Amino acid sequence: MNNMTYILSSLRSRLLGSILTVMLTAFGVAMALIILLFVNHVQTRVLHDAQNVDIVVSGKGSPLQIILSSIYHIDTPTGNIPWGEAKMLMNHPQIKKSAPLALGDNWNGHRIVGTTPDYIDFYQTKLTEGRLWSQPFQAIIGADVDLNMGNTFAGAHGLEHSGHAHDENENKYVVVGKLEYTGTVLDRLILTSLDSVLEMHGFENIEFHDDHEEKHDDHSHHSHEGHAHGGEEDHKKLNEPEVTALLLQTKTPLANMRLPRIINSNSNLQAANPAIEMARLTSMLGIGTKTMAAVSMTLLTIACFSIFSGIAGTLENRKTDLAILRAFGYSRYRIFKIVAGEGVLLTLIGMSLGGLLSFVGFEYLTQVVSSLSGSGATYHFIPEMLYIYGGALLAGLFASLIPAYRTGKIDVAKQLS
Repeated sequence: MNNMTYILSSLRSRLLGSILTVMLTAFGVAMALIILLFVNHVQTRVLHDAQNVDIVVSGKGSPLQIILSSIYHIDTPTGNIPWGEAKMLMNHPQIKKSAPLALGDNWNGHRIVGTTPDYIDFYQTKLTEGRLWSQPFQAIIGADVDLNMGNTFAGAHGLEHSGHAHDENENKYVVVGKLEYTGTVLDRLILTSLDSVLEMHGFENIEFHDDHEEKHDDHSHHSHEGHAHGGEEDHKKLNEPEVTALLLQTKTPLANMRLPRIINSNSNLQAANPAIEMARLTSMLGIGTKTMAAVSMTLLTIACFSIFSGIAGTLENRKTDLAILRAFGYSRYRIFKIVAGEGVLLTLIGMSLGGLLSFVGFEYLTQVVSSLSGSGATYHFIPEMLYIYGGALLAGLFASLIPAYRTGKIDVAKQLS
């Protein structure tokens, strides 16, 4: 009888306990992997999607919602910004780079973003095919958008996949360019001109390119800082263009601190700092992930005790069998390997099942949690997974060592007599 045959025979003799041990190991490994992937995804998105963006401005509302909707594109915007106010902020002397965003439509779940070429510059990327738009209803697509050069498509109302399609008689977009893969939110977006989105929703053209090169003088700057924006009627003119949000990069860290306070106190707009808001979000998520990690470790610990108790609990009943094997010429080392192999085999089966459960669980979460699917979360291998698998294997081996060591102490003559 070879070693594996004996191990399988032993596990079958205590089938229920073996299954329980495997399931505990599987659930512990699966939870640990899902937590690891989730944390990795959040950290990656926080690091890459908000690069070079110091301030985000939108309508009054939750700062976190503004960040999620305007940078990560996984929430609804808080409101709009009158184009006149947007221009004043973009031309502020302390602003190094700016990009307005006009949201409202999607194609198959990919948001259509009206913006300017400066938005692409925030991510320091380039086109792999085609060119930038030169007139309304020309679009460039991210690397993950399932369209090809020259394709035409119609947007749907809203920011979710289930939105109602625009009238077939309205203008359709044509793909004129495709961006290289960046690993950021840009890969899932469809970019077009501001005028395209505004015209689709009944606004007049804003002729952005003519105005963007102008910079207000210092007088304009000071009048903006002190302006309380009490005359709201000036911004409610019929058909006045509005944008959804502004992404701003400041020239100095001091401006990054001062401008949000000025905007929030002296206007009907809301300025949010991506670094601050995402730090708050990750701290809140950290509590949940630590709790889940503790549960995962508890399950793995219980699995180790189950391996230990399963092997040690049956050792007394198996002493005669093991003594017979010794009498047949099995060495102490070989007996040690057989007994330790039981624990290792249970752990390996549990780890394999845990990997499968983590894949199914994570894919399910990406389907039911819109923020995960909207941010492009996918199950993929990361090197840190090896630590979880390695830790689980070492724990299973360690739980098997004491019972395996005790087999070497069996007195063959006494046991057989």
